[in-house]
Amino acid sequence: MRLLLSLFLLIGSLWAEADTYSDTPDEVEQTVLYLSYDEFPTHLFKGQIFSIRLKTLSTISTSGDISYHFDNSSGVTLLTTEPIRKIEEPYYYDTFYFRVDNRKLRTPDITAVIKYSEFYEAYPTTIDGKQLEAVTLNPNSSYANIIADNFNITQAKTTRYDKNSNIAVFMASAKHCNLETFHLEDAIKQGFESLDNNYDASTMTYYVIIPTTLKTLKFSYFNLGKKRFIDITIPIVLDDDSVSTQSDLKPTEYKHTMLKIAGAGAIALVGLLLLLFKRRVTYLMLILVPGLYIAYMNAPVENTCVKKGSHIYLLPIKRGTIFETLSEEKIFEVQGSIKGYKKIKLDDNKIGWIKNEDICTY
Repeated sequence: MRLLLSLFLLIGSLWAEADTYSDTPDEVEQTVLYLSYDEFPTHLFKGQIFSIRLKTLSTISTSGDISYHFDNSSGVTLLTTEPIRKIEEPYYYDTFYFRVDNRKLRTPDITAVIKYSEFYEAYPTTIDGKQLEAVTLNPNSSYANIIADNFNITQAKTTRYDKNSNIAVFMASAKHCNLETFHLEDAIKQGFESLDNNYDASTMTYYVIIPTTLKTLKFSYFNLGKKRFIDITIPIVLDDDSVSTQSDLKPTEYKHTMLKIAGAGAIALVGLLLLLFKRRVTYLMLILVPGLYIAYMNAPVENTCVKKGSHIYLLPIKRGTIFETLSEEKIFEVQGSIKGYKKIKLDDNKIGWIKNEDICTY
């Protein structure tokens, strides 16, 4: 009897021990995730893009993924919901980007969990956010609304837009910057042609239409490393081989063209008279050369039909700015072409670009 009783007690003890050390997520009470700040900002400016880097350690091997929740923040906006992750065993280094919206702010409480599926996660651990106060900048009128570790112009080009304005197009790169906020004062028109806002390293292509009297394009941005405003200057040097229209001539230019044609006609007439009286074949050159020039200058203009609903672009680039959509089929004068696009003259003597696929097929 004693032996039987001892056997029952042993089985009961083993059962209790097995129940205590179950590895089912719902039943484990031990701390599985350890969460700390690896990098955290100390000085912030209103409008700045900043990052928080987390250092996370998991004490168990699991098929689940470490995920995060953000709560109780104010004065900041989370820009990246998925972490930029670097793994150095046994740690996870996860970076998130935020934007400062107000002078007084609180970073969020961050909770790390192991996510097993879309509907199930376990082992939450939380690190508290912090109260901070950002500095408000006091810029001058040339400020382009950009705060960055650095901002560089990588390429720039200026062409004639119409008789009163030029269009400047430039590419820029920036680090730790929200390029979406870029804006220039006193521009006739401006906008993005392309934008890759990666926060850690961003790029953009931007256009701005400016008066022909402007010789330089100047603006400033705030450099976070130097903690001061940096001036950027783009020289306005006209390049006539791309977007500029060749038919948007001033009256004086048109008059000069007509004078050249008249001069060529006079030379041809003199050549004809010499040929008639002197009867030398060499005088044929005085007729042929001016004649070819007159024929070239009076060659018929190429026109093209553009389909209804087609977009007219400001520049011939991918994801270019659309400034007009045709409500009906229309005929335009062709000014030139590049791969995939034709340059056309619009009714207001400005120019635009259409895709070759939008040309009428009949």
